[in-house]
Amino acid sequence: MSRQPRAILSVTDKDGLAELASALVAKNYELLASGGTAQFLREEGVDVSEITDLTGFPEIFGGRVKTLHPLVFGGILGADESDFDEVTDLGLKPVDLVVVNLYQFEETVLSGASDAEIVEKIDVGGPSLLRAAAKNFNRVCVLSSPFDYGEFITQIDGESAVPSIDFRQEMARRTFDRVSDYDEQISDWFNRETSQELALQTLRYGENPHQNAELYVPSVDEDNLLAGMGLEIMNGKPLSYNNMIDVIASLKMINDLEGCCCTAVKHTNPCGVGKAENGLVALEEALACDPDSAFGGIFSFTTELELPAAELLASRFCEVILAPSYSDDALAKLTKKKNLRILTFDSELFSEATYGQSRTFGSVVLQQDEDDGFPELAEWKHVAGPNPESDQIDALEFNWRVCKHVKSNAIVLGNSKATLGIGAGQMSRVDSTKIAIRKAGEQNLSLKGAVCASDAFFPFADSIEQLAEIGVSAIVAPGGSIRDNDVIDAANKLGITLFHTNRRHFRH
Repeated sequence: MSRQPRAILSVTDKDGLAELASALVAKNYELLASGGTAQFLREEGVDVSEITDLTGFPEIFGGRVKTLHPLVFGGILGADESDFDEVTDLGLKPVDLVVVNLYQFEETVLSGASDAEIVEKIDVGGPSLLRAAAKNFNRVCVLSSPFDYGEFITQIDGESAVPSIDFRQEMARRTFDRVSDYDEQISDWFNRETSQELALQTLRYGENPHQNAELYVPSVDEDNLLAGMGLEIMNGKPLSYNNMIDVIASLKMINDLEGCCCTAVKHTNPCGVGKAENGLVALEEALACDPDSAFGGIFSFTTELELPAAELLASRFCEVILAPSYSDDALAKLTKKKNLRILTFDSELFSEATYGQSRTFGSVVLQQDEDDGFPELAEWKHVAGPNPESDQIDALEFNWRVCKHVKSNAIVLGNSKATLGIGAGQMSRVDSTKIAIRKAGEQNLSLKGAVCASDAFFPFADSIEQLAEIGVSAIVAPGGSIRDNDVIDAANKLGITLFHTNRRHFRH
């Protein structure tokens, strides 16, 4: 190397630093160091310049900013010697060696230090220097631990002041491992802090009475742990595991509906959904679909629950009632039933607390994004049958929103005001279709002119033929089957309006 090599040193752990500096001086390195490192080296009798002399900028914010400067990172990141010919007027000179080890974050955490002290040990400049040097290992050597100093000294114990490319690459690999471990320590600390904010509430029992169950929620109110989910219990027995599962399923569905709606839910599936000008009529529409299955179910409302709807609910056996608010007389009516669980909910807080989906099996956790929104409704395509009327469009959209919350395979039959028949959780879509038709028939609900929503594509035309026989006029389902054309041909032949979406909503 015809020019003088340069090294930047900024270390927390000073072990072996004096020996390394002596070896660098013997190889004619120019040494640049941050404040504390420079002071240590001077006390060891080593000639060193401070990084502030290079940048012309002092360390600020108590040392939080000292190496973050273009004259530092430019000297590290220039790929080739020739690159620096273009920037000599900026005062940029190549750096050949970066010696950095990071703040002692984990040690500070284990010491029992305060949060403020721990946060100050989150290194910013150090990882940035290390990543820059490791990235540019073809020209620059990086040393991220005192354990590497001896190998480096051996590498330059000859004619060359620069270690081999193989050694530089190995140092880069070790550096990225160490930075990754360091970042994980910080992440773990933040995760522990988050977990400490979760409060535990014991539930009455699990899915079955012989199973214990617990609920973990963000704690915002010691006297009402459910507030962390945007829920407040106004009356009734403590909630069980099954209650909580149904409450969550019910509220996720109600938050996807528009207007004044009521849902009746049992085992996470809707028994019926109604939409009307007031809560009583919406409740009546929901019950009409499958009143037997709704026995002992959970009823949710998008709007304040008033006395007429409360009187009807009070005459039935219900496990849980959910509404954003209650009129005074409605609440007085319902609280006469001391075991009936009555809850209010805040849609925004509930959505935030329950966003995302996970299932835990011992130490195995399955995690997925929330099935959020209905962007497909802006892009669905009319692929077969007569042009739809506005009421059909409303009915298709309403039942499609409900279908998202029905266990797969899911078939929902209905109109623009209510579901009329629901087939859920079957291994065959044909069976789900048969169940939905049978449910409507048991309640003497006419399906003439009704619509159908399916959570996935129809693989064959057989279900389309079934639906046509009982009078269904329009269908919405995802496209994507290799037999889409067969289904489209069947819909055209049978005179059924068919819409295809570009998104499905499976629920397992």
